[in-house]
Amino acid sequence: MSNTNKGIWGSMVALDQAVQRAVMTSATSGGTPEALEAGHDLDLALQRHRTAFVNLLRNPPKNANERSTIQRSNTESITLPGYTVPIKLCDSFIKEVCIISDMFNLSEISVASLLHSAEEERTLYPGVPRGLIAVLFYYDSRVHLANALKTLIQARQGMSWVLLPDNEELSLSITRYLEPILNISLVGRILELIMSMDITKEIELLQQNRALGDAKHRKMVLDKFQAVRTLLAESLFSWAAQTPLKKEECRRLLSYMSKVKLTETSDGSLDSVNLALLMALLYSLEAGHLLNSEDMTEALSQFPITSDRSFVQEIHQDMRSEQAWETPGLKAIVQLAWAVSLANLRQVAVATQLADIDAILEEDDAVLDDALKGKVFSFIQNSILTKKNVPLETFYCQRLHSILSDFIIHVPERVKAMKNRADENSRLITANLRESLQPPTNLEQPFEELLTCLAALYQDGQCGELVEEYWCPSEVLPTASLQYRGQGSRQMALFKFVRLPGDFLPPSLFVPYVNLLTSLATTPRSAQYVYNFLRMNSQPLSQGSNLAWEHFMTALTQYYNNLRQEEPGAMDTMYRSRGTPRGITPQEVQGLLAVLQLMSMVAKKDELSRVALCDNAAWAPLFVCTGLLTCAVPLALKTELVNVLAAFSLTPVLAQRVWELVEGAGLIPVQEGVAGYQPRGLLVDIEEVESSVEEFPLTRTLLKMLSTLVRSGIPPMLGAATRQPGFRPYLDLVRDKIFLRHNSRTYRDAGERWAVARGCLELLHQLLTEHLQVSSTSADQRGGQPPGHSILLDLVQESQLQKQVLSVFHDGVQILEQHREVPGEEDLHKSLLLVLQLLEAAQEQQHIVLGASSNPDVVLGVERLLMGINPHSGISDHLLNVVKIVGHHQTLPQHAALACRLLASSAATPSAQAHLLSLLTASTNTATAVRHSFVEVIDHATLDIAEHLEAADAAINLLLKYLPLPSPNIAHFLLGYTADDMTSLRTDLLDAGARGYPRTALHATLATLPSCPLSLAEVAYRLIHALCSDSITSSPTLRYLRSSQDLLYRTVAAMGLPQDESRLRLLSQGWVLRCVALELRYHAIHQQRSQLARLIHLLVAGAEMPQQEPLDASQGWVGGASGGRGPLLSLLDAVDLSIDSPPPLQCEYFTRAPELITSCEEPSPEGPMVNMKMLHQQLSALLAEGGSGTSVTQRDPLQEELELVMSHALMLNQTRALMFAYRHFLEGWRQVVEVVVAVTPPDLIETATHHSFLHTLTHDLTRRLLDDTALPSLTTQLVSTLLMLVTTLRTIHARPTKHHPQYVSMLDSGSPTAQAEFPSSLQLVLRGLVECVARFRQCSQGVRTSTYAALLNYLQIRADPIDKMENEEDTSQALLRAPRETQEEQFHRENYEVVREELPQLVDVLAIEAGGGHHVCQVLALTCLSALAALEHRAAPLTNDSLLLSHLTDQGHLPRLLDALRNDDHQLLILLTSDNDDLRPLYVYEARMSLLARLALSPSGAQQLLHAGLTTRLSEMVCLDYRPAKPILTGGSDDFIPSVVQRYRSVLMAALRLFLAILTSLGTDNYSATACLLRFLAAHGEALAAGLSVPALPSPEAMEEVALLSSAVAGAAPPGPITTTDPAGLEAGAQATRLQQLLLSLLPHFLPQSRLAGAIEALSENEDGVNVRETARTAALSTLAAVLNYATARLVHGGTVTRDITLVFRPSMENGVPTGAVGRPLPLATLVECANQVSQQFTIAKNARESAAAQLQALEGNHPVEHLRQYVSSAVADAASPAAVRRLAEDHLSQIIAMYRRQEQLAVHTAESAAFLLWRHLEYFILHAPSTPGPAQDDIMGREIGVPRTLTPSEVDQLRKQAAASLQDVLPRLQKVHEEYSAATGHVAFLAAAVTRIRRLLVT
Repeated sequence: MSNTNKGIWGSMVALDQAVQRAVMTSATSGGTPEALEAGHDLDLALQRHRTAFVNLLRNPPKNANERSTIQRSNTESITLPGYTVPIKLCDSFIKEVCIISDMFNLSEISVASLLHSAEEERTLYPGVPRGLIAVLFYYDSRVHLANALKTLIQARQGMSWVLLPDNEELSLSITRYLEPILNISLVGRILELIMSMDITKEIELLQQNRALGDAKHRKMVLDKFQAVRTLLAESLFSWAAQTPLKKEECRRLLSYMSKVKLTETSDGSLDSVNLALLMALLYSLEAGHLLNSEDMTEALSQFPITSDRSFVQEIHQDMRSEQAWETPGLKAIVQLAWAVSLANLRQVAVATQLADIDAILEEDDAVLDDALKGKVFSFIQNSILTKKNVPLETFYCQRLHSILSDFIIHVPERVKAMKNRADENSRLITANLRESLQPPTNLEQPFEELLTCLAALYQDGQCGELVEEYWCPSEVLPTASLQYRGQGSRQMALFKFVRLPGDFLPPSLFVPYVNLLTSLATTPRSAQYVYNFLRMNSQPLSQGSNLAWEHFMTALTQYYNNLRQEEPGAMDTMYRSRGTPRGITPQEVQGLLAVLQLMSMVAKKDELSRVALCDNAAWAPLFVCTGLLTCAVPLALKTELVNVLAAFSLTPVLAQRVWELVEGAGLIPVQEGVAGYQPRGLLVDIEEVESSVEEFPLTRTLLKMLSTLVRSGIPPMLGAATRQPGFRPYLDLVRDKIFLRHNSRTYRDAGERWAVARGCLELLHQLLTEHLQVSSTSADQRGGQPPGHSILLDLVQESQLQKQVLSVFHDGVQILEQHREVPGEEDLHKSLLLVLQLLEAAQEQQHIVLGASSNPDVVLGVERLLMGINPHSGISDHLLNVVKIVGHHQTLPQHAALACRLLASSAATPSAQAHLLSLLTASTNTATAVRHSFVEVIDHATLDIAEHLEAADAAINLLLKYLPLPSPNIAHFLLGYTADDMTSLRTDLLDAGARGYPRTALHATLATLPSCPLSLAEVAYRLIHALCSDSITSSPTLRYLRSSQDLLYRTVAAMGLPQDESRLRLLSQGWVLRCVALELRYHAIHQQRSQLARLIHLLVAGAEMPQQEPLDASQGWVGGASGGRGPLLSLLDAVDLSIDSPPPLQCEYFTRAPELITSCEEPSPEGPMVNMKMLHQQLSALLAEGGSGTSVTQRDPLQEELELVMSHALMLNQTRALMFAYRHFLEGWRQVVEVVVAVTPPDLIETATHHSFLHTLTHDLTRRLLDDTALPSLTTQLVSTLLMLVTTLRTIHARPTKHHPQYVSMLDSGSPTAQAEFPSSLQLVLRGLVECVARFRQCSQGVRTSTYAALLNYLQIRADPIDKMENEEDTSQALLRAPRETQEEQFHRENYEVVREELPQLVDVLAIEAGGGHHVCQVLALTCLSALAALEHRAAPLTNDSLLLSHLTDQGHLPRLLDALRNDDHQLLILLTSDNDDLRPLYVYEARMSLLARLALSPSGAQQLLHAGLTTRLSEMVCLDYRPAKPILTGGSDDFIPSVVQRYRSVLMAALRLFLAILTSLGTDNYSATACLLRFLAAHGEALAAGLSVPALPSPEAMEEVALLSSAVAGAAPPGPITTTDPAGLEAGAQATRLQQLLLSLLPHFLPQSRLAGAIEALSENEDGVNVRETARTAALSTLAAVLNYATARLVHGGTVTRDITLVFRPSMENGVPTGAVGRPLPLATLVECANQVSQQFTIAKNARESAAAQLQALEGNHPVEHLRQYVSSAVADAASPAAVRRLAEDHLSQIIAMYRRQEQLAVHTAESAAFLLWRHLEYFILHAPSTPGPAQDDIMGREIGVPRTLTPSEVDQLRKQAAASLQDVLPRLQKVHEEYSAATGHVAFLAAAVTRIRRLLVT
C-alpha cells in the first residue's frame, strides 16, 4: 500500500498495523529495540486516534458546507484530510462523493478521502470501479478500527490471560489509555452498534445505491460488515474476561440479552456475536476467581461483584424478575451462572463476613430452580454447543466448564436429588413398559439433560485437559503417582459425580452416562482413566454392574451369537430380511451405539487400553465386531462397528488381525456372485440401504477404516487363501463402486457428497504415495502390482478415475467461484486439496509407468491430460481451473501453493506454456484476474503465516520455472514484461498505477522483501537475479530497480554479516551479490560512470561517496563514516570457511547403514541429498525382516539405532546444504570482487582508497585461503579471484610513464612522510602465494592454473628492465651522488628474501608440474620458474651463484627439463606435418625454451645447460628440419590459429634465442659455446640455409626470424681456423661456411634503401596497436648489424697485424646491382653505401623519435577521443572509456619511441661497424696490399673466395681516388651521426676515430 497514512482508510490501516506490530513484537520479543520502537509508534498512533475510540464507529455526519466545497472542487482545488497537495476533482468523482455520503450519512470530505484512497490503490483491485473500492474501504476502515480496539483490550492486564508477559510496561500503558475510554459508556456504544447493524437492511441499502459489484466484491463487503459485528462482540468479551463489567454495564448487557431471538439462525443456535456477548456476561457474573485469589481483601476491592455493594442486589433482582425474555434459555443459563456465583460468594462470605448480602446468598436454590425450569442444560446443548459453534473458543469452554463443574461441586445435594428423580422416572417408565403402556411424555429429566449437556461440552476434545478434573488417579490408578491438576477437594467432588450412578444404571440414564464417559475420554490420560474405571467394575466383586467392560463385551457377544443363529445361508442373501432383528429393542440399539462409541474413543486415544481390550481372549472385540458386520444389524450400528475396527487398527499388530478378519468375513466383495444374486459384504448396505435413505455414514466410516488399515501396512499376501493375493478388491470397491459413482447419487445433505469424495481421495492419495513401489520380497512379488501402481496408471492416461478426479476438481472450482457459503465447505476444500496432491504425486512418479510403457498412445502423462478437453465446459480449461484456485489463496493458501507447483511442472514445456498463456489471455478480465491473483499470493507473504509463505514461495518458484521458456511466456506476463498485444516485451517497467501500468508480481516481490522471512527472501532474490541475468529482461529490470527503489544499493548498504551460519541468509546474500555484479557490469557497459563509482565506493569503503569531492580524490580508505571496513572485506572476514562434518556413523546392528545412506542419495541443486523417506522405508524393512528373530529387549536398541541412522542422514543433508550455501555465497562474492576490479575506472582505481582496498583484500584473501581449518572445496573457489586481484596489483604497481600523474607524484614525494611506493603488505601477499602453490598442488587443474598465474603476475611486478634512455641524467652529477638503493630495488630484494625461504619446496612443485602436468599448468609452471630466475637476478645482480639453478641441478630437475625436449620434438613434428591445430605443445615448448634462455643469461647457467647436453637435445630435434617450402598463408592476418610457417618460426626462434643467450653469457670468445652453436647450425643446416634469405613477404615475423638467424650465424664465427680432420667436424665446418656466405650475401639486400626496404615501407603503420612497419624495419637493421658483426669478427679473428687480417670485401668502389651469388665477395662500395644509408636512417629515426615524444608530451592536454583514435585501433576506441583510450595512446607512443630509439642504436652500431671495416680494408689495400705477395685469399677448406691480397700501385691509386670520391659525402654524415648520438648519450667516440683514420688514409 502506497499511502497507508493518508485519509480515513489509510489512517485506520496505519492504526491497526501499529497496534498489531507493537503487540506482536512485544509478545514474542519484548524488550528488544524493535519492540521499543513499535511501542513508541503505538503511543503516537493512539494519541492521534483517541477520538476515533471515544466516538467508536460514529460517522461524521453530512455537512452542507462540505458538500458545497466538494461541488466547487471541479474548478477550485481543495486539500483532502491526510494530503498536502491541493487537487481538483472531476465531475464523476463529485457525483460519487454525493452518492456515498448520502448512503452512509458520512461527511463529504471523508467520502472524498475514501474515493481518493481508492483511486490511489486501484491497482490492488483491478477491474473494480473506484466507487466500489471506496465502499469496500469504508467497511475495511471500520474493520481495522474494531480490530485495533479488540487487540488493545486483549493486551490489557487482567485475570484471564497475559498477552504481553515480557513487556509489562506496554501492557500497563495500554490499560491506562483504555481506562477512560471504557468508562465512557463503551458497552452501550458497542451494543448500540451491534443492534443497529442489520445485514438485511445493509444489503438493501447497498443494492439501492448500486454499491455491490460482482460475487467476489459482494462477499468481501458482507464479510467485512459481519466482521465488524463480530470484532465488537469479541472486544466486549475480551474486556469482560480480563476485568468483569460493572453493574450498570452488566444490566445493560442483561437488557440486550433479554431481547435476543434465536429465530435469526436456521438451526436455533446462538450466532457468534450473541454467543460472545453471552460469554462476556457470564464472565462478568463469575465469582469463582475470588476463591483462587491469594489476597482476598485486595480481590474483593478489585471485582465489581464484591466492590459494588449494590451489584449483587440489583443483579439478583434482575435474575428473579418475572419479566419474560425473548429466549428463556438465555435467561436460564444466566440464572445458572448467577446461582453458581452466589454459591461461590457464600464461601467468600464465610471468610470475609459479607453480611449485607447473606439473605441474597441464601436464595441461590430459588435461582437454580428457575434455571432448571428453563431447561438450562438442554439450552446449552441445543443452542450453544451446536455443530455450527463447535469447536468453541478456549475461554468459552473454560467458562462453561467452570459453571457446570461448580454447579456439581457446590450443590451436590441438588445433583443427588436430580439423580434420584431420574431413578424414579426410570422405574416408572419400566413399569409402564412392563404393563405394555406408553410411558409418560411430560417427565422432567434434569439429570439426563445434565449428562447430555456435559457430554456435548466435552465431545471431540474441545475442552482439552479440563476433562481430567473428573478423574482421581489415586482411585482409578491405585499405583499412580502422577500429579493431578486442580485442587484435591474439587477433584474428588467431580470424581464422585462420575461414580454417582454406582454399579448399575437405569436404562434411561445408560446412554447419556456412557456418552459422558465417551466425552471424558478425549485425551490419552483420561482415556486410560476411563478404561481402568470400567475395568475395575468388571472385577468379580462388581458382578451385575452394567458399567463394566465385561458387561459391554458380553452384551455384544450375546447379540452376535443370537444374530448368527438367525443368519441364513450364504447363498440365501437375496431372501435375507432387512427389518429390525428380533431380540433387541431400539433402546438397546442406542445403548450398543453408545458402548461402541465409548470403545472407539478409548481405543483411539490410548494405545495401552487398545491393546488390553484386544488381548482379553474372553472378550474378542475384533472378532465380535467383524462378525456383527456380517449380520443384519442397523446401519448406524454397522457404522459404529466399523469405527471401532478403525480405532483398533491404529496399532499395526492389531491391524493385521483386522485384515485377516475382514478377509475371512468377506466384508469386501471379491467377485460377482451367481446371476440374480447381489454381491455379499458391505457393498449391499452402501448401494441399497444408504442410497435409499440418501445418507452415507457407513461409506465414510468404511473409507476411514481402510485408510487406517493402509496406514498400518497392507499384508503382502492379503487374501491369499481364497483369491489372488493383493489389495485389488479393496481398490475396486473404493474406486469403482464408491468414488466413480459418488457424484451420481442423491444426498439428503449436499455437503455429504464432498465428505465421501474426501474419504476416497484421501485413500487414493495414501495408496499412491505410500504403496507405489514393489517390494523385493518374494511374497510381495506374488501379490502382484501394488495398489499405488494401478492408481498411477489410471491417472496418467484417459481413464474413468482420471476423468472423475478432474470432474471433482471442476465442480469444486465452480462452487468456489460463486463466493458463497455451501454445505460441507470444509470437505469441499479438503477434496480440492487432495485432488491437487493426487495430481502432483502422479506427476512426480509418472516416470515409473511412462518409462516402462510400450504403448505411448495409451499412456499420456498428467501434463497432456491437463491440456485435454473438459467435458463440462467443452474446452481444454483444466489448467485454467488450476489457475483459478490461486485466486482463492486468502482462504485456501495450501491449495494455492499446490496449484502453483502443479502449474510449474505441468506447463514447463513450450507447447504447454503457449496453451496456458492463450487460456489466461483469452479475455482481458481473465488476464487481469489471474495476474492479480498471483500478485495477492505474494503480497500475503507479509502476514508471516506459514501457509501463505508457502504459497508465495511456490508462486515465485513458478515464475522462476517459466522464465527461461521462449518469450513472451507466462512469467513475463505475470511480471509485467509483456506489452499490451501480448506478443512482444516492454523495454521499460513502471510503478504500479503509473500510466495505467498494473501491479505485477515483480512489484509484489519487491514489496515483500523488507518484511518477509529468509526462506522467501532467498527465492525472491533468486527471481531478481534471474531477471537481471536474462538477456531479455536484464536492462529493464536493472533500470527499474535503480530508478524506483535503488534496491541493490540499499540492500548492500544494509547487508548483515553471515555470522549465524544461516543457510538461507547465505543464499540470499549470494543472489544479492550476483545481482550487484550484474549491476556493475551494466553500468560499465553503458558508461554510467557516476552510478558505477557510487556503487564501487559503497562496496569498497562501505559509505556513500561524498558529493562535494571529486571521484578521484585521495582521501584514504577509512571504510565509511564509521571507520570500518567495506562490505566486501567485512563479508570475507565474517564468512566461516570451516564446516564441521557429521562424525562417522558406527552401528552395531545396521552395519550396512553407510551403504544404505549412499544408495538413497539423489541428485539435487545442492548436491547429492539423502532421500529420508526412502532411507526410512529401507531401514524399517530391515527392522521388520529381523523382527521375528529378535527378542523384545532387542527391539528398543534397534529402534534407537534406526533413529541414530536417520539423525546422521539428516545431519549429512544439513551439512551438504550448508556447504552449498557457502559455495553459493562465495561465488556471489567472487563475482562482485572480480567485476569491481575489472570495471573500476583507471582514475578511480588510482586513489589511495582503492589502493589500500586492493592490498588489504588480497592479503586477507590469501590469509583465508591458507587457513588450516578452511575446507578446500570452499577455498579453491576463490583462487581465481586471487588471480585477478594480483593481476590488478601488477597493473597499479606497473612502472608509470614519464608523463603519468603517478610518475609526477613520485617525483614530488621526496619528503620522509611520503607514502611508500610498495607497501609491506605485498610481501605478505607473496608469502601467501608461495604457500598457496604448495597447499593446492593436489587440487584440480583449474585451481593450480589460477595459483601459478597469480604467482606469475606478482613476480612480473616491475619485472621489465628500466629503459636507461628514459631516465637520463647528468653523468657528472650521477658520479658525484652516492649510490643508494631505490624503492624498486628494495622491493625486488625483499621479494627474493621471501621466496628464498621456501625456494626448494616451491621449485620442486613447479618443476614437477613443468615435467608432467597439464599443458596450461606446464606453461605457467615453466614461466614461474623463469620469473623466479629473473627475480633472483634482479635482487642479486652482482652475484654469480644461483640458488635456483643449484637446486634445479642438484635435484635432477634440469636434466629432466632437457629430456622433455624429446617429447616436445615428437609433438611439434606432428604439429608441423599434419593438420592438427592443437597448439598446446608449441606453447609448452616456447615456455620451456624461455626458461632455459633465462637460465642461460648467467655464465654458470649457460655452462650447466651445455654440460647437461642442451646442444645434443636441440641438434636431435627433427622438427627443426621440417621447414615449410613456401610461406603459404592459410588466412588473413586476423586468423587466430597460426600457419605452419608461423609455427616453424616460433620453434626455430625459441632455439635461436636460447643459443644467443648462451653466447651473451659466455661471450663469442668462448670456444665451447661457439662450437655448440656451430654444431646446432650444422645439424639443421639445410633448413637454416633456407631461412637465411631475403623474405618474399617482409612480415615482422619473417624479418625477426632472419634477424635471429643472422645473429646466431654471426655469433658462431669461429675464433680461429678449424684444424680438425674429423669428417663430422669437416661437414659441420662446411655447413657453417655456407651459412656464413649466405649471411654475407644478405648485406646489400637489407640496406635501409634497398628493395626490401621499399616492401617494408608498404606495411601498415598501425595494426591492432602495433606499428608493423617500424617493427619490420627494426628487424632489418638488426640483420644488417649481425652481418657486419660477422664481417668484423671474421676480420678481427684473422690476426692482429694488418697484413694478416682476413679480407671480406673486394677492393672495388663500383656500385653494382647485387647478383645474389653466394660466395662471391662484395665490393667495398657496398660498405660505403651501407654507411651512407644507415647514417641517413639514423637521422630519420631520430626525427621520428622526437616527433613521437612531442606527441606524447602533447597528450597531457585535454584532447578529445577522436584525436586519440589515430593511436588506438577503432574497435578498442569504441569499447573503451576515454581514460582508457588516453592510456592506450600513451602506451602506443611510448612503444614507438622505444622502437625508434632502438633503430638509432642499431644505425649507430651499423655505421661504426661499416666504418671500422672500411678503415681496415682500406688500410690493408692502400698500405699493405702492394707489398704483400701471395694469391687471393682462401676459405677454411682451401677454396679461393676471390678477394685478392695484392694490388698494383695503379690499382691502389685508383682505389684511393674512388674511395675519396665515394666517401666525400658519407664521412660528414658519419661525423654528424657521431656528434648527435654521442652528445645525447655520452657514447664512446669510436666513430669519430674511424672517420679520422679513413680520411688520413685517403689523404696520404
